[in-house]
Amino acid sequence: MRSIPQLVIPFLLLAYGGYTQVLFEESGSALGVNEIRNIGDGTGISFVDFDDDGWDDITVCTNAGEPVRFYKNTGGSFTEVSFDIDDPLVASKSVVWVDFDNDGDKDLFVSCESGPNKFYRNDDFSFVDITEAAGFPTTNVFTNSASWGDFDNDGLLDVFLANRDLDQVDPNMLFKNNGDGTFTLVNDETLIGNRSELSFQGTFYDINNDGHMEIYLINDRLVSKNVMYKNLGNGTFSDISFFSGSDYQMNAMSSAIEEYDYDGYVDIYITNTTIDSSDPDPGNYLMKNNGDETFSNMAISAGVQFGYFSWGAVWLDGDLDGYLDLYVSGQFATDGGGVLPAAYYDNQGDATFERVIGQGFEEDLAFSYGNAMGDIDNDGYPDIVVANRDPYQDYIWKNKTGELNDNNYFKVKLEGTVSNRDGIGARIELLANGLTQYRFTATIEGYLSQNSEAEFFGIGDAMTVDQVKVYWPSGIVDIYTDLNANQTVTIIEDNAILSTEDRAFNQGFTLYPNPATEILNLQHTLEPMDSYVIYNTLGQNVLSGELNATNTAQIDVSSLAAGVFVLKVTSNQNTITERFVKH
Repeated sequence: MRSIPQLVIPFLLLAYGGYTQVLFEESGSALGVNEIRNIGDGTGISFVDFDDDGWDDITVCTNAGEPVRFYKNTGGSFTEVSFDIDDPLVASKSVVWVDFDNDGDKDLFVSCESGPNKFYRNDDFSFVDITEAAGFPTTNVFTNSASWGDFDNDGLLDVFLANRDLDQVDPNMLFKNNGDGTFTLVNDETLIGNRSELSFQGTFYDINNDGHMEIYLINDRLVSKNVMYKNLGNGTFSDISFFSGSDYQMNAMSSAIEEYDYDGYVDIYITNTTIDSSDPDPGNYLMKNNGDETFSNMAISAGVQFGYFSWGAVWLDGDLDGYLDLYVSGQFATDGGGVLPAAYYDNQGDATFERVIGQGFEEDLAFSYGNAMGDIDNDGYPDIVVANRDPYQDYIWKNKTGELNDNNYFKVKLEGTVSNRDGIGARIELLANGLTQYRFTATIEGYLSQNSEAEFFGIGDAMTVDQVKVYWPSGIVDIYTDLNANQTVTIIEDNAILSTEDRAFNQGFTLYPNPATEILNLQHTLEPMDSYVIYNTLGQNVLSGELNATNTAQIDVSSLAAGVFVLKVTSNQNTITERFVKH
């Protein structure tokens, strides 16, 4: 176990004001996002920090004839920016940012149902179309989403393409990342077969906490039941849908994964069609993980059945009380006659929920599809972005609950070194205020959408986090204790901890130039430095040496290959970890 110095909080902590409801305000136009689209069955949306500046950005799918659009977060509002992308201007269904090559920047996969997908490698925000070179289909295979996860735990993110071919000819596709910029189709080798299941998406997640990621398919239309592929840990999967009780026959639209009942096993919320449809079990499902590779539908008893046409769903602790709430987007643009346009369900702390009436959501009246969670202004209160359909502009639900309570937050970002760089597939366990919470990292969630890469924890009136434990896909477990509330920390696998918002524990230390070519200069004005280790993105020690208790030093890095590295400097009092780029 490692303990680290507490990070200084740059603002005054407020006293906990007790239980309050949430409060949201629709602010899309005011914050600079004015998107309107008209795509059949709607689209997803991404709320990911694509330029790694610490602010969650928004990326949206668009109509045919329009490019994918990027909205950069400029410190609490958004400005549309353009990137050097050869965009075919095909109507897109989902966009996902992912570091497939572990080089420290986000690459972009655009899924299309009416044309070929596009995969772009990010070279300092000059995007290279590598779709064909990487081995992906260059014809239309009716893809709705590309879900990324490391199914074989080799430190490289693989990808599952959910291909919703209404003629059921083109199958879903699982591609293995070869580590050289190419991918290999492994449907047969992994035993998932070449099945066309009318899938909107396949979700990677670990159902039994054994460190191996399963794939769960949510399938539209009653002709295709949902499918659970169990990861056997040897590169193959087994279909356990029937035996696990997860083979629901429904018009499944989306799956939102999270651990809502605090038993340590990840659950799934699945959206569905209307309550009076021909479904054997209509309404939405809350797929409780029983911990023994079986599942139970708890939607009715938990109070989250919804019961009408719904699409996107996202888990978030909107009031930071430590209990995950649930927001569901619906297809109807009216509220009345028993029809729900959307619903925000507040977690009562006992695995049941109550729908929030009003609190800003009385204006939630649109044809809504994908939604995602992020943090517009880095205040720790999660916000929601919603992809609507013509004639409605996209919503941004700005979380104003901080005006009602003084609850505290803690946000965690992950940076894999032995595992994949994005930390996809990791499980985070946080203890504060006597409550243990869990989060599981994934890419595509809800309806074809991507949440912030930060994992949000509400901790109520707690001023400190007692413990954070990260279970990495590699099997490494990192544990940190006694951390101050109201901060964002980045945990580097098997190294130390960083905070992109506050590096006060590194005060006095500088590293330059960055990027470096031959010489890396170190200076610490407060204490002498004893030694250093440099790790590559695979977590391997590539260079180390003594610094002989000096306050200034130089490291010759000319022998290192170009790339991203982690420098760890130790002194008598502290360990300092910084990232640098070698050109």
